[in-house]
Amino acid sequence: MKKSLLTLLAVSGLLISPIASPQQAALAQRVVDVSPDVNSQNVPPDTSISGQFDTSNTPAVDLNSVRILVNGQDVTNRSTVTRNFFSYRPTQPLPPGQSRVQIDYRNANGEQRSVNWAFTVQQPQAAVQVSSVTHNAASNPLGPGTTFLATINGTPGSQAAVLLIQDGRTVRELQAQEVSSGVYVATLNIQSSDRLNEGIVVGRLRRQNQTTFGAASQPVVFNPNAGGTAVVPDSSGSTGNTGGNTGGNTGSGNTGGNTGSGNTGGNTGGNTGGNTGSTTQQLQPSFTSHRNGGEVSGSGFTLVGQTRPNATVDVRVTSRVSVLGVVNLGGQTLLDEEVTADRNGRFEVEVPGPRIPVPGTRYTVRAAASLNNETSRPTEITLTQD
Repeated sequence: MKKSLLTLLAVSGLLISPIASPQQAALAQRVVDVSPDVNSQNVPPDTSISGQFDTSNTPAVDLNSVRILVNGQDVTNRSTVTRNFFSYRPTQPLPPGQSRVQIDYRNANGEQRSVNWAFTVQQPQAAVQVSSVTHNAASNPLGPGTTFLATINGTPGSQAAVLLIQDGRTVRELQAQEVSSGVYVATLNIQSSDRLNEGIVVGRLRRQNQTTFGAASQPVVFNPNAGGTAVVPDSSGSTGNTGGNTGGNTGSGNTGGNTGSGNTGGNTGGNTGGNTGSTTQQLQPSFTSHRNGGEVSGSGFTLVGQTRPNATVDVRVTSRVSVLGVVNLGGQTLLDEEVTADRNGRFEVEVPGPRIPVPGTRYTVRAAASLNNETSRPTEITLTQD
């Protein structure tokens, strides 16, 4: 919902400095839907900066007068400016701490305006990473008298745990020890009462205020009728001599190719916010490769869509994983890219997959198009990893 400039001034800290009388200020050009939000915290240093000029009840913006300053630096010539939209994508990461954006412009009546707002960029910190999660029950079920062993490889000096998602119903947490630099091991002695038809093994690392997750690519099975020999890890974190150790299944979870190429034949209006059949091509993008609520498989996918010929399309894809609504495996931005549609209005982008494609991962795809000083409303669809 759009907010008036005066409302933002009162509650959010978005300031407008009209070089005009108070009466003129009340009729001032409005700037709405700014990003990052006013006074937002922990903003990624590679964030894009954008906003919209609302000219519904005010004079149009003089495009030649628009100047965009970020932390006092004029970045206008590296920005996209239309009659109702502006955006800037930094070529270098923004410095940590407060960043201030200032938009100077005149309206068609020659009245000078200056809008500014601030946000805080997060402090740089070494990212905590999980490079692999493996276990010794990838090929054979484990039975009573055996030892389940899971190994996490990742950032040294972290607090580690293994979360065992049991048949999609409960979560069992196993504390892990760092047996060598960046190698964490958790074990569980299997009892006759332990039965597990399909378990998901999730590794969790925590350090300072960061938490990250990774998942093994193969499920775990505990069967009271299965046998085997116990497993005792050595000091290097290897699984030793075990009846069922597959020797590191990390990375084999990519079970399919790029599903984005599976264009189902030209979706002519099923997408949320998409083209509903008008004979005139709409500027607002629609996706022809995927429907809202659809599924993807494998690691990475291709998005294909339709807009007006030669339009510029800004596509952003984020991912988030939540298991049982209890274990949040975190989220990340997979793609933030501008592409240009061809002469038929078709556009295509390759979306890289997350580090480990966990079933249930939700992808939010958001796209907006601009052409000849016109910017469309955004289209958003949600996809799920199968």
